[in-house]
Amino acid sequence: MRGCFLIACLLALLLGCGRQKPASPTAAEATPGGPAAAASEAELAALLSDLTQRVRKFAVEQRRAPKTLKELAAQGYLGSVPVAPAGKRFAINNDLKVYLAER
Repeated sequence: MRGCFLIACLLALLLGCGRQKPASPTAAEATPGGPAAAASEAELAALLSDLTQRVRKFAVEQRRAPKTLKELAAQGYLGSVPVAPAGKRFAINNDLKVYLAER
């Protein structure tokens, strides 16, 4: 019984390690503007996520939502307010999520 199980596992391993289809283009290659644009989009997404976490931490500890990111910086939850991309500004929605809004 144990031998059959071992053979079945080895067979599954060998079948799973067969040739694979070529990978589809990555997000960086598929994004207009190429890898640099995808990297900056990824960095922006990471920044927005980090800012959202800081806003939510503030809200839990202070029992109220901050009005702006400047308030987070003034209270020590943020070293300094990051610069938003041209024509945009950081905003906080009712779900305490930071997003980019038009100026």
